[in-house]
Amino acid sequence: MLGKRRLRSLAGVIAAMAVVNLVYGITFPLLALVLDSQDVSKSLIGLSTMVQAVAILAIAPFAPGLMTRFSPAKLMQVMSVALALLFIITGLYQNVWFWFPLRLLIGAATAILWIASEALINELAVERWRGRIIAIYASVGAAGFALGPLLLIITGSEGMAPFVTTSVMILLAGLPLFFVTHQRMEYPDEKNQGIWKVFLLAPVIMLANIVYAASAESLITFFPLYGMHFGMTKEFTLGLLTIMGAGGMILALPLGWVADHVNRMGMLVCVLLFTMVCLLAMPHVWQLQPWLVFLFIFVFGGVEGMIYALGVILIGERFKGAQLASATTAFSACWGAGTMLGPLLVGTGMDRFGNGSMVYIIFAIFAVYLPLPVVSWLRSLPHKSV
Repeated sequence: MLGKRRLRSLAGVIAAMAVVNLVYGITFPLLALVLDSQDVSKSLIGLSTMVQAVAILAIAPFAPGLMTRFSPAKLMQVMSVALALLFIITGLYQNVWFWFPLRLLIGAATAILWIASEALINELAVERWRGRIIAIYASVGAAGFALGPLLLIITGSEGMAPFVTTSVMILLAGLPLFFVTHQRMEYPDEKNQGIWKVFLLAPVIMLANIVYAASAESLITFFPLYGMHFGMTKEFTLGLLTIMGAGGMILALPLGWVADHVNRMGMLVCVLLFTMVCLLAMPHVWQLQPWLVFLFIFVFGGVEGMIYALGVILIGERFKGAQLASATTAFSACWGAGTMLGPLLVGTGMDRFGNGSMVYIIFAIFAVYLPLPVVSWLRSLPHKSV
């Protein structure tokens, strides 16, 4: 696939990431705010979020087969329309227990969209441009994430307005998917490996997505409640989430260029350390001038988002052919595991230790993981002979 056809397909696949992150960017804060207004406990809010992640783990084993049986483009088209319809139903029936099965369906549709887009973006990207192409992919995804809280500021969290608006935005963002011409992912001489076998071939990369998802989804779910703990308005905290997403959108491009010129595992270590320092600093930045707060959140969002982008880059660097479909599925399943783990841990911790404990719990998750990429990076360095 060359020229205009490749570019058209890349545009469609990148659009899929915008749809995925728009769903995550608005679902978690919107539903958390609605449930909080109904006096639902944060533990139950975290459990509701976890159900959406369970769907990713449930659908993941079937994803490689779906991509070889059907065109990934067709799968993505169907899932974007399904998500738009599911959001309307979610708005019509605003009940925590009814939302459990709905969030399971939303999670499944989002997972298929995500897995198919990640597999295709790595297949379409050439190695010397991989970091930059995936940076654009991550940048557009961050734009979708940033749009979620922005829509909430405009529509509010009450009534049908945010749900209808989100459905319309999903359909608009998904339009380029209907111009993707990529066929089924077929490798006659190769066999798809089980996703957990592939996980064991690159556990450090896979675990990066677990800890990143745990952090990102906890921030999306609980950041408005965390901000209100420090006296900020709901609208201001949603604005900060938008700025966080804008940081991921804009900084992904220069950071993607860096990823094409340095040891990528070493860069992952640096990005993790910077993110952890920012988490420790976050409770103290609210006393600064507003423009410094905005700058801090912008940079934090951009650097933290690079954890995910580096994971996708490293997956494409490590796996090819049929293995790539399995590896991408395992990587997405790890996202589901992190989305289950993070909000549940953070929500339970906030119930016990207060809303201000959010950043410290997320810091602890990163701290447990950090030694693994450090060891992997040190092993990858060339050793001088004595």
